[in-house]
Amino acid sequence: MIQFLIFITIMAILGAIFYAKSEALTRKSKIVALLVVGHAIGFGWFYELNNANQSEHNRDVLSAFKQGKILTCKEIEVNNKGFIYISGTLSFMPNDANVEHKGLVIDIATCNIK
Repeated sequence: MIQFLIFITIMAILGAIFYAKSEALTRKSKIVALLVVGHAIGFGWFYELNNANQSEHNRDVLSAFKQGKILTCKEIEVNNKGFIYISGTLSFMPNDANVEHKGLVIDIATCNIK
């Protein structure tokens, strides 16, 4: 729903730019406004694409962790026997039995499936 509202807003802005009187906006101002809107749309698309890819990576890593597979995170091997997953911070922390890595917090974004 929010994407639809954003689309309608952008279309309204573009319509206002195209139909503005030449006294209010010169041709050069219209081109600059269109370039700014175009760059904003491009940046938004790139951000959304990057965010979707990062989310997919995090889901894959978390799924592998829950299945008992070994993850490599900053040269540290992480598994569900020695670490726990903290969903609030999207990170792994050592459990009570893992004294070797006590106090270490590992971001899920740094992990890959081994």
